[in-house]
Formats: sequence, structure tokens, C-alpha cells
Amino acid sequence: MEINYFDHPHHLLSLSNRKRDDSILCKVCGEACDGQTYICSEGCNYNLHESCAKLPLEVQSPIHPHPLILGRVSIEFTGTNICDCCYKGSEGFVYRCYEDCNFQLDRECAFMRPAKVKEEDEEKLIHTHPHHDHPLLLLEKVPDKRCECIICLIYCSGSHPTYGCIPCRLFLHEGSCFETKLPPQIQHFYHSHPLTLSLTQSDRDFQCKACYSLNRNIWYYRCKECDSFGMHIACALLPTTIKFESQIQHFLHGHPLSLCEANDQHCCVCQKPCTGPTYACDSGISSLFCEDIYFHSSCLEFPRQICHPFHPFHPLTLLDHENFQKCNARRKSYPGYNTVKFSYICQGHGCRFLLHTECSTVMMPSITYQGHAHLLQFRVDNIENNNLNCSACKFNICESSYAFTCLYCDLNLHLHCGPLPYTIKHIHHIHPLILTYSPIQEEVEDETNEFYCHACEEERDPQLPIYYCAECQFVTESLNHNLLTTS
Repeated sequence: MEINYFDHPHHLLSLSNRKRDDSILCKVCGEACDGQTYICSEGCNYNLHESCAKLPLEVQSPIHPHPLILGRVSIEFTGTNICDCCYKGSEGFVYRCYEDCNFQLDRECAFMRPAKVKEEDEEKLIHTHPHHDHPLLLLEKVPDKRCECIICLIYCSGSHPTYGCIPCRLFLHEGSCFETKLPPQIQHFYHSHPLTLSLTQSDRDFQCKACYSLNRNIWYYRCKECDSFGMHIACALLPTTIKFESQIQHFLHGHPLSLCEANDQHCCVCQKPCTGPTYACDSGISSLFCEDIYFHSSCLEFPRQICHPFHPFHPLTLLDHENFQKCNARRKSYPGYNTVKFSYICQGHGCRFLLHTECSTVMMPSITYQGHAHLLQFRVDNIENNNLNCSACKFNICESSYAFTCLYCDLNLHLHCGPLPYTIKHIHHIHPLILTYSPIQEEVEDETNEFYCHACEEERDPQLPIYYCAECQFVTESLNHNLLTTS
């Protein structure tokens, strides 16, 4: 089969079967010929894919008023090889307007068409958007990986209808992206100043401060006071709550985080191995510097700021900190993993008080101690490193020993050396309770040898002192966590 092609009019082209290994290129698309190929019968090295040879010589695009003619890219004619729709450079042939419009489309964008809709849905074909002055046309056959949605920055696809304004090079996915309500101003935790929605187009690339990717001619949120600070709409409006979203933003890290499976990695908050749902830094170029940023989804639920009874004077803020800084409650630092550590820190008051996240969930009873300015916390967990000495008897406080300790200075007391108050009021009893040696007479006379705390209804150690109401025969451990006030 032979054809006469407009761009090679002097010789006929013959259809032949070629392999990619033959290393011949198509004049229309510049790709290697593989399969059915038209070849010049006179040996001119002029070759065409069969599909490229069938491209129409003229198209009428809905995004330009004049017919577009197929022809070779000519930078001398148009001054550029850039497609006026997708901003991509073109090789081979393009569709060009010859009416002095200096307008051209690449072979993919030239075939975008108004979407086919049912008669009852014709109002969907042309739509207005509250943030754009021109009407938007519902398009189909949008080429893959050419045109980004201005809201989510994901490429539009021919399989999904897209609203477009070609003169402004603006595209929006039909559905959720088109219907997204954009607040005119937001306050984002990445930046101290308000961010304002900017709809102006730029002739230079814009770099998002969250994901660091470069884009041009997009809507974004920018700071009017710090002109260089801006964020993509997609980054600025990422969800901040953890509901197993595929991508989120979080105040602990300046880049978007994506749900993933992590092996042999440690969470930056709790330093424990990552098991179950895990979020990792997903920031494109900047991921080279964030290779070890992983968070358990549960650890991202810690609040940014807390008030804690261990440090009642100032709020504590969840921040990253140096490896050497110790937790005031546990008296130790995190293990030396090469990752960022996050803890609750007293910020801006010169207190140097730090609390590991796992310690922030512990609510130990605390008491006042005459002659000491700080509250003493009752310790029921292991005291690390066995290096604490009792300030009263000077002997070591062994692991698993009960003790009172000051979180601010080196004051530690064994339970039997400690300042247990003589009288207390308890949440579970109306009368005052008196400190008494255990067991009491009624328990000694009881032949069952069972000793229970009436507050928690669990078995207690008969060797430890108790608080007792003789009128009601109410007994509670002196170590009971529901101890509230002293008198």
C-alpha cells in the first residue's frame, strides 16, 4: 500500500513492517518506528508511523477560533516550540494557526473536545467559577500528564472530564476540585502571618514552602508581609486530623506526610519501631533530607500544647530537641537513633523543663513538702539507672522501689522516709482519712488473710501503710492513684 504525504510530496510512501531495532524515527512524532511504518520508496529516510500518517491535516479546536493546520515545529515561525495549552515543549509536528495568532497546540492537546453530555445536563458544559472571570468549558480527551489541576496539582486525565480555560491555562477536575470552597484567608501553622488566596498568574515559577515543588500560573496562598512565602492550595488545605487519610500535614514536620508501610524504621516521636499505620515525609526534592522522618499515626494525635501537673506553672509545647536533653520525669534521654526527637518542652520561660511524650500521659499523685518549693511526684515506675539516692537516709533508691521525687531538682525520698501526710481527703470517701499502720485490727482478726483497698477494689500489700476511716472502716492504700488533696 502506497500513499502520497503532504510533507513529502515528490515520492510515494510504502507501508512496511519495522522493528524498533531498525533505529528509524517517525518524522511526525520523533519516536522510534515499531510495527507498521510508511517508508519513502526512493530511500529518502522519510518514515511515518501508520497512526501518525492518519492524523488529520486540519482540526478545529474549541479553545481557538481559527482552524489549526498540521505542520512541522518552526521556531522561526512562532518563536517557540511550546504548546499554548500545556506549556510542554513539542518535537516533530504541531497544529498551528496561520492567521497571525502565533498559536499552536501539540498533537495531544489539539484533540481536546467539549465533553459529550446528555441533553438534560447541558448546563454542565459551560460553568462559572467564583474565583475566575472567564467561563470554564467541560472538556474530554485531555491528554495524560500534560495539564495539572489548579487545586490538587494532580494531572488531569482523558478518562475524567475536566473544566478548562485555555487562555488562562487553568484546569480543574470536575467534582470535588471544582466544588472546593477556598477561604480567602487562612492561618496556617507553617507561618506566623495570615496567608491570602492569590489568583494572579505569574511569568515565573513559584516554589511551595511545604513541598518545595515548582509550578507556574497557579492559584496559591501567599503571605502579603513576606512576599517570598507561599503554599499550594493542595498543601495548605491538607487535612490536619488523623483519620487514615492517604496524605496529611502536621505541625511536627514542615512537609506533607503520606501513609506508608515502614520497615526497620523508628517513630520520631516515641522512638519505638514503626508498626501499623505510619506516616513518612513525602516532599519530593526535599525528601533527600528527610529520609528518616516517620511517625506512628497514633503519635501524631498528641496535642501541640498541654498543661501538665508535672509543670503546672507554664504550658508545654511539643517540639524537637537535642539528643542530650533529659526528660525531667524519667531522668534519661532518648536512645541515640539518628532521627529527630519530639518532647513536650517549656518554651520561652527559661525553665529547661522537658517531658517525653510517653511520660506526658502519666498522672502520678503529687504532694507538697514543707520547706521545698516544688511538688513531689510519687513514682510507681522504675527509676532509671539506679543512681538516685534518698535525700533523707542517703541510701540508694533501687529499681522498683516506691519513692517521692522532685522533677526539678535532686530531691528524692524513699516511701518510708517520705513525707506522707497524716490526714487526707479522698475522692471515694466523704470523711477524712488517717495514716495508719497496716494491717488494722479488723483485718488481723479476719482469718482469710486477704487485704483489699476499698477505693480500687484490688488486693494490696499488707506491709505498706494505709489511710483509714475508723467510723466507716474504709481502707485505701497510701499509694492509691486517686489521692487528691492533703490536709
